[in-house]
Amino acid sequence: MYRRLQNMLLSLKALLVFGVLASIYCQEAGAPDDNHEDQEAGLPDDNSEDQDTEETSLSDDQLRGIHAKFDTDGDGKVSLQEIMGFSESVGKAIAGKHFDDILGDMDTNKDGVVSLEEHLNDFHKTDEIHDIHNEMEDIEHRKGVESAKFKAADLNGDGRLDQKELPGLFYPETHEGVLSITVGETMRQKDTNKDSKLSPSEFWVQMDGEDSDLSKEENADFARLDTNGDGSIDAQELRAWESGRFHTEDAMKKLFDVADKNGDMHITGEELVEAREQIAASDAQGHLIDWVDHHEL
Repeated sequence: MYRRLQNMLLSLKALLVFGVLASIYCQEAGAPDDNHEDQEAGLPDDNSEDQDTEETSLSDDQLRGIHAKFDTDGDGKVSLQEIMGFSESVGKAIAGKHFDDILGDMDTNKDGVVSLEEHLNDFHKTDEIHDIHNEMEDIEHRKGVESAKFKAADLNGDGRLDQKELPGLFYPETHEGVLSITVGETMRQKDTNKDSKLSPSEFWVQMDGEDSDLSKEENADFARLDTNGDGSIDAQELRAWESGRFHTEDAMKKLFDVADKNGDMHITGEELVEAREQIAASDAQGHLIDWVDHHEL
């Protein structure tokens, strides 16, 4: 369900973006284009790369606005730790924004909350639709995992999840208890030799069961995730991956690479603005756009 929800939200976002772009295209279709003849002739458009960067860049005001959100102590500059703290808090807020429809779909008896039975029925329906039987040993085990996650998310212990509790069930990164269960289940699935840690081949297990050489990117990610350098991934290191923190922190480090011009391990609002085009081409851009959209900057 968590993956389904993520895919649903991403698909919705993609459709909205496509609609906007289609509208813009229709509006501008009749406008004269200085490069039209060159394009018809198959010649490259010298300005296309600059235009793409400009279209995907955040504005100066948006960058200054999101920098102000990062800057919790108000000293005019932000550290990586401040940005990661912001990411964690805003992630919970974003997760909680999308559950009116989800609650309506799952709450079959319309009492305003989701019971364990309703969750398991919805989970079983999703399982049948997407045919994910190869992801866990059997349906009873899957139900056991979902029941444990449900219990962890049920903060007041009343056996039902309300709108505030429900996001933790589907966004494990926003709930420490649910995340622990998710990490444990991932470890169980991947740890073929049962030594409570993952080798590179176990971590990057191929869904089709075929062996293949790991890419340079996979090896590099594994090395960065293996923070104690013992050549394997333990539960705590896996937690960083499953929560998404690894990917966010990696993207933010790349943000510092392009924006922290004086190398003081902090970024000012003006440094962020000056690096606008470089940021637009980096992995940090997607995170910044989500945060800007959330705060309606």
